[in-house]
Amino acid sequence: MAIPIRSVPVLEGEVARRFLKEAKENEKKRGTHRFSEESIASYRRIIEKAKEFGTLPLYADSSNQCN
Repeated sequence: MAIPIRSVPVLEGEVARRFLKEAKENEKKRGTHRFSEESIASYRRIIEKAKEFGTLPLYADSSNQCN
């Protein structure tokens, strides 16, 4: 038995204005994550281990390395 498709609600008035305002504000915040030096060092150790074990697809074949 098929499930009926519900109509998508349309934002109007103040709700629509608030949605657009928040969307624009959030777009400005994109890509502003800051990582601590400790986190970056940890990630690098993980990548190095993955290279050693050949479990990182990009580095599994040394001819694919981008240096």
